[in-house]
Amino acid sequence: MFSQDWITLLLVGALILLVTARYAFSQQFSHFIMLFATDKYLVLKGKDPKIFHPFNLLLFTINVISVGLFIFIFYRTLGTPEIERPKILFTRIATAYAAFVLLKFSLEKILANILSIDKKMDHYLFFKLSYRNFIALLLLPFGVAFIYIWEPTSRVLYISLGIILLMNFVSLLSVYQKNHQYILNYWFYFILYLCALEIGPYFILYKLVTRL
Repeated sequence: MFSQDWITLLLVGALILLVTARYAFSQQFSHFIMLFATDKYLVLKGKDPKIFHPFNLLLFTINVISVGLFIFIFYRTLGTPEIERPKILFTRIATAYAAFVLLKFSLEKILANILSIDKKMDHYLFFKLSYRNFIALLLLPFGVAFIYIWEPTSRVLYISLGIILLMNFVSLLSVYQKNHQYILNYWFYFILYLCALEIGPYFILYKLVTRL
């Protein structure tokens, strides 16, 4: 069993970031935590989406910590329980996840520029980032429970993963529903986008991971 001190420090850091977001952007945060209940946050902030706003950057950092910790737990449970350098492993996982998200984001922006749909893509990326930051925030308590309260079984982890994927699927459907008229007008580009940047990267990532 490895020392969990570094995980404690990591979670304290995530909590500090969350408190900072709560008090520095109190009104925005209060709307954000109701994201799955009401569209108020998306309506208000979606008028002029600022993806690199400090509030979004704070939540994305928490997102990286939360998802990175969940993947680390997944690896420890289903892969190698005795990890020689857990801090290094977590750092690699978190860095790879952040790089994957940012690279995908950059490709989406490039595609939007080529197709001259920058403004619409900014709205789409803002909606998607907001939902995924929210889901990652909900995932964080599960990571805490799996580390400090009980050792998860493979079944529990797969059920948790299934719930996360379902929430992501529902959030994407919600985003597409809000933009259905635009999608219908440009259905060919939408299908191209789905294949190239919503399905393709995850399929390639799955192939790479299963070959390790």
